[in-house]
Amino acid sequence: MSNINNDNNLGNIRKARIEDLETIVKFNYNLAKETEDKELNLEILSNGVRAMIEDSSKGQYYACEVNDRVVGQIMFTYEWSDWRNGMFLWVQSVYVDSEYRKKGIYKKLYHNVKNICDNNDGIAGIRLYVEKENINAKATYESLGMSECNYNMYEYEK
Repeated sequence: MSNINNDNNLGNIRKARIEDLETIVKFNYNLAKETEDKELNLEILSNGVRAMIEDSSKGQYYACEVNDRVVGQIMFTYEWSDWRNGMFLWVQSVYVDSEYRKKGIYKKLYHNVKNICDNNDGIAGIRLYVEKENINAKATYESLGMSECNYNMYEYEK
């Protein structure tokens, strides 16, 4: 289903495994702190990551590994679109270790998800949300061919 890239200069992209749990939890914790100044409950976070790694119907994590060390991650969940009779992949929990940023790791992770989308007729596209003031992230997404859509996002959080 996916075209896993193996360019050793940028690392190896692979599905996350349960052995990656601690790293993914750390990355997600750092992501929330760095982008939203939120401190996540580590027990809830760990249980949530474990649930997804163990049940791909919830979504999937992919990891970028350099020298046997996970240095980046991308996760997507699924959203059914009756308008398109297909699934959208919602990209979430994107994180690259600070020492590996601006080296093409995110681009490689994104292209892996794009390959999954492009090679599956049941997938209508890829979506993500970004903090309104995150100019750098917006520029990155646009450089990869994504475009801003006409929707605002609202939420109710219990």
